[in-house]
Amino acid sequence: MTNILASAKEIKEEMIEIRRYIHQNPEVGDSLPQTTEFVMNTLKKYGYEPEEICNSGIVTTISGKKPGKTFMLRADMDALNVNEATSCSFKSTNGKMHACGHDMHTAMLLGAAKLLKEYESEIEGTVKLVFQPNEEGFKGAKTMIEAGVLEHPKVDAAMHAYGAIKWLKNNK
Repeated sequence: MTNILASAKEIKEEMIEIRRYIHQNPEVGDSLPQTTEFVMNTLKKYGYEPEEICNSGIVTTISGKKPGKTFMLRADMDALNVNEATSCSFKSTNGKMHACGHDMHTAMLLGAAKLLKEYESEIEGTVKLVFQPNEEGFKGAKTMIEAGVLEHPKVDAAMHAYGAIKWLKNNK
């Protein structure tokens, strides 16, 4: 666990940059072309083969050498139709805003993806990484389930990326 936490600290600045980029470029609903492209390219850079299983719904997996169950980590990617009234250097200027933290959720799951790749040999089973659109419109999860996100491989358990980070932090 100590090694993973040290590795997480090493990628801190990269994850801050990712979060700020996503925050500055929010998209709403189930059509997130810029966000989808960014997430897919980042995952490919990390060594994954992501798939868009529905409009802006991204899935990729990583498996260790040891057999085991399939655990799914999920993050939402969509924003709200809200003007950002902050003075931060990376604020949104397109009339949309990540007011609910989905920019952080996406960055956290990309960080988890990078760490999982680094520690791939220690994974027991499979981890399925899911980047969901349209959480705010209450349609994204249903669309992804209909597209088969819980199958191939079948998911045994799931957790939101934010919940996983909180658990990890509390169980050092």
